[in-house]
Amino acid sequence: MQTVLNFPSLLQHTLIVGAYCSGKDFLASHAIKTIKQQRPSLKVYVIDIKGHPRESHYYANADFLRIKNSTNVATQEDVAELVSWIQHCFNEFESLEGEKLLVLSESTLVFHFFAQNKSNKLWLANKIISYLCLGNASGIYIWLIGTSFSIQETRISRQFWVLVNLLAIVHQENFASYNYLLSTDFLPKSCQPCAEEIRAIASQSPVKRAVYFNGEWLPMPRLDE
Repeated sequence: MQTVLNFPSLLQHTLIVGAYCSGKDFLASHAIKTIKQQRPSLKVYVIDIKGHPRESHYYANADFLRIKNSTNVATQEDVAELVSWIQHCFNEFESLEGEKLLVLSESTLVFHFFAQNKSNKLWLANKIISYLCLGNASGIYIWLIGTSFSIQETRISRQFWVLVNLLAIVHQENFASYNYLLSTDFLPKSCQPCAEEIRAIASQSPVKRAVYFNGEWLPMPRLDE
């Protein structure tokens, strides 16, 4: 369990995957609190297009929190406005000096909106690829948080996804996200236990979740509020 709690200290590009209500954002919020204690000069910039009131306190330790509720995005004009706002956030993030971390919450939905326009789709893919390939040298890191990631929709090929550290959360009663992972190349073949094994690991967790990190599946620890 301690391995999972210590993941922020590694400060690397990370993909956090899990079904809705699996605790992805809560884990990220705990990680941000930890990483800010370890690296107070690190600037944490969060883009949140869900803006759920119940989760508004999750990113209280971020230096910059940009929220835009996408619930009512229904027309092409709405999508264009949201995409433009996200692009502005990326530009603002890049203008920050020093070591910095971009946390893109609801990344699955962000990719969906950008994928509706070829130019926007390529813009987002190229931005993320540049962070993955060049970020470490310039002190730029990115965490992508979402329910699932289609390589085809993101336009980010496997050769770049290998630069991202995977952290996956599976609830013992919900294997949708785990079944998805098994159909992708994100999870190494050597780290694909059967459903019964995942359920057994989750049953040892105080929050009934199994978490994959750093090449192994572990019971998810209870995190402090």
